[in-house]
Amino acid sequence: MQKYESDCHQPDCLWKRFREGDTQAFEQLMKRYYTDLFNYGARFTGDANLVKDCIQDIFLLLWNKRHTIGDVQYVKTYLLTALRRKLKKEKEKLRIQYVEDPFIFESGFDAPLTAEQQMMMEEQLKEKILSVRRVLSQLTARQQEIIYLRFYMEREMTDIADIMMLNRQSVYNLLHDALKRCKAICGQMELVPGLSMAAFVFIPLIF
Repeated sequence: MQKYESDCHQPDCLWKRFREGDTQAFEQLMKRYYTDLFNYGARFTGDANLVKDCIQDIFLLLWNKRHTIGDVQYVKTYLLTALRRKLKKEKEKLRIQYVEDPFIFESGFDAPLTAEQQMMMEEQLKEKILSVRRVLSQLTARQQEIIYLRFYMEREMTDIADIMMLNRQSVYNLLHDALKRCKAICGQMELVPGLSMAAFVFIPLIF
């Protein structure tokens, strides 16, 4: 097992071996991408079981069609796109509405400070995160999605275009409009003194 992992740990190698029927490679792919897929799927619905079922269905379909599936350049992008389409299809069946505020607030703080200093910094961090969360909640579903993909998942614009099924120019326009909207909202809000676009460094903590 150790030799296997050292010889084949890159996505393209795992994908190649999976297509050849290697069960270990298939398991490695599932372990590597499951969390990212679940977190991405949770942006569309609050039904965790639905997201899990869709992910399971995707991997089951992949295994059943492993001999006919071709090479993919970006495995993660391929899987995210498949999940997005699957969720859309299932939601249309169940008539599930998009969750307007899907952001999960969970943060922690660990630093060698006094109890008083730590409490003060935690409160400041919570205030900024809460403010950014409120800004993001005022965006459209697609604006929320592109910010999630770009700043949390750190996907390239070409990948985002594939995942969201848009052309590249539309992706740039959507991101530009989303950030412009965020900036405008920041200028209107007085939730935290001095709130600006710089506060969006906390986006990874929100998701």
